[in-house]
Amino acid sequence: MARLTIVATVALVGAANAFTGVPQNTLSSSRVSPIFNEDPSKFVERGVSMDQDGKSNVWAIEPKMEIENKSSEEKTGGALIAVGGFAAFAAIAAGVLTNLPDPDQF
Repeated sequence: MARLTIVATVALVGAANAFTGVPQNTLSSSRVSPIFNEDPSKFVERGVSMDQDGKSNVWAIEPKMEIENKSSEEKTGGALIAVGGFAAFAAIAAGVLTNLPDPDQF
């Protein structure tokens, strides 16, 4: 009984430890990757610049656009192959399932 109590206590402590917070590393709090940041004291934010008068300029950074490389004919061909494969699988499965032996015979 004592062994079961010890095992249960260890399991509960391990489970409670799963809900603790992860310590934050304060050294990597910069928003710029250390690979591209040559001087950590000169932080440059993307989309913001200063002009000669000291006024700040802010602009939007457009997200990268994804371009589809497949034409509609290639998409249709792929869909037809998928439907044909599913129909072949369904026909084979139906044939196998209808020819199974009756379980009441055994």
